[in-house]
Amino acid sequence: MTPSPLVYAHRGDRVRAADNTLEAFSLAVDAGADGIELDVRRTADGELILAHDPAHDGLPPFCEMTFDELREAVPSVPTLDEMLGAVPPNVFLNVEIKNSPLEAGFDPSRAIVDQTLAAIAQGDDLSRILLSSFDAASVQRATELAPDLLVGLLVVSGLSIDAAIDGARQVGAAAVHPPMSSVRADPFDAVARVHGAGHAIVVWGANSPADVRLLADAGADVVITDDPSMARAVIDQR
Repeated sequence: MTPSPLVYAHRGDRVRAADNTLEAFSLAVDAGADGIELDVRRTADGELILAHDPAHDGLPPFCEMTFDELREAVPSVPTLDEMLGAVPPNVFLNVEIKNSPLEAGFDPSRAIVDQTLAAIAQGDDLSRILLSSFDAASVQRATELAPDLLVGLLVVSGLSIDAAIDGARQVGAAAVHPPMSSVRADPFDAVARVHGAGHAIVVWGANSPADVRLLADAGADVVITDDPSMARAVIDQR
């Protein structure tokens, strides 16, 4: 039997609470998740907040709002510091840097990476952090700032595993993060290719028992799922 993958809750326990909230993170811990994946953005006054999308319904982009304005409008949006204080230290954290040139708030300097790592180093332990991004330059910045940090390159749907491996190698990423849709046809081959290149494989979007079982059997390192209770049960029953 292959080693069991770790279960990471995608933005917390999304099937039971609003994503990227302290409630969703708490429920993910209760569900037995080994780790939590979350998304970091920045407000107009430089506060690091947790949100997947660049704006909340009907509001200006977060990058155009001060944190006080955001907190008044959407009290459930937590800061990075609040999350670090709320998630138990034995739970891993996959901190995704949201920094796309196609979205409001894009930071071409990648200073958001510097700020995020500094905040974690000041208030937490970098050893429990997996930092990731779709933005290759942000990933490379993280590897330059913290050579010992575990860093992963997120992979868009449709990109081949070989291209993903090549991209991770170019920016010094230790992990490759493909979507389930890119590995479902042959997860054994995908895992073998990534491991053969010396990288860990972290698969996101595994939201059915069949997907989780496939990844576990293939030897994936981490499964990122919207339903950590389901994934935990599938893996524990193997």
